[in-house]
Formats: sequence, C-alpha cells, structure tokens
Amino acid sequence: MGRNCWIICLLVISSWGTQNAMSQAPVKSPPDRVIAMYFHRTQRCPTCKMMGGYSEQAVTKGFAKQLADGSVEFRMIDYEKKENAALAQAYKVKGPALIVAQIRSDKVRQYKDLEKIWSLVREKDKFIAYVQSNVKEYMD
Repeated sequence: MGRNCWIICLLVISSWGTQNAMSQAPVKSPPDRVIAMYFHRTQRCPTCKMMGGYSEQAVTKGFAKQLADGSVEFRMIDYEKKENAALAQAYKVKGPALIVAQIRSDKVRQYKDLEKIWSLVREKDKFIAYVQSNVKEYMD
C-alpha cells in the first residue's frame, strides 16, 4: 500500500476516537492496538447482516477487557458513504469485508482481509473462532 494511503488510513482511524463498545464512552486510543472493521453496503442482505453481527460478537465477547482499555476496537463502516470512501480505498474494499488492522505507534503496521468469513457464515462457532484468532494474532 502506498505511503499516502497509509496516511489517509491513519487519519481516518485516528479521527474516530476510540469508543468502548459496551458503554460508547470515548476513551483515548493507545498507540498500539488492533482494529477490526466490518465494511458493508448501505443496503445489506441477510447474509451480510449475519456476517456483521457475528464479527461484532466475536470481538465484543472475545475481547471485552481490551475493548474497555482501547487496545482492541470494532467498527461497522458503510463503505458506500462519502465520508468512508478514503478508508475503503486505503484497504482496497470493493464489497462487504472484515479487515483486521494492527496499529503500532499510531501507524498501520499491517492488515488483512478475513476473506474466509464468506465460507464460514453458516458455521457461527467456526466464524467467531476464525475472527478471534486473527485479532489475537495481531495483538502480539
């Protein structure tokens, strides 16, 4: 990914401000964190809604302590909205996707598109385990 895309990515991510998924109270983002972002269309089909729900559940139930301290974040992002276009472009999002990004010293160090969610959507337990293992991998 080009340097400008990383900068745009970081600016958009930083501008969100971290919010605790449980209370929605703003907290300061630590410089090292993992962000799971479920990108979706404005109009969503039942499968896309299910993937978004499972993704959120995997993160909120598997990382409650980390969500509270800001070291893990979860975001639902409508990539069709104008204000999210730069972020979607930076992560090369062209359709519904779950992106996990590792942030180190407030910079995107690496990220991955968890493409396997499409094949696991009918297997909730495997879906959740897949998402959680990928978030954990980036926590180290």
